[in-house]
Amino acid sequence: MSDPESVPTPEGPAGLLLSRDLIFTSKVTGTASALGHRVIVAGNVALASAMLAKWPPKVVFVDLAAGDLVSTESIVKYLEIAPPGTPFVAFGSHVDVSALAAAAAAGCDPVMPRSKFTAELPALVRRYFGEG
Repeated sequence: MSDPESVPTPEGPAGLLLSRDLIFTSKVTGTASALGHRVIVAGNVALASAMLAKWPPKVVFVDLAAGDLVSTESIVKYLEIAPPGTPFVAFGSHVDVSALAAAAAAGCDPVMPRSKFTAELPALVRRYFGEG
């Protein structure tokens, strides 16, 4: 699904995960699904941009290990495409302080270590999908 023209229109509100890590992607989408929500995944800049332009997600989860997909420039571009107020939740390695700081400077809020994101994932899904 790398053709932006074939971007699916989700049924109902969904979240977007920007990641290339297949195992972690399964964890995020599986947790959301178990809680009755849908998170879809974009693994390249063109697809992420097209998805954001096609429908407004309730939240964008940003995996800071995804290279150019989540560069500072890409994040700024996504924030311009997404409706104002769309939360961008970034997570990455706790030792990559510069990536965490760059994500915060680009406009992601909150920004947290991957371990904290993993531990809080069910609560984050509930929060951003309006359950509490």
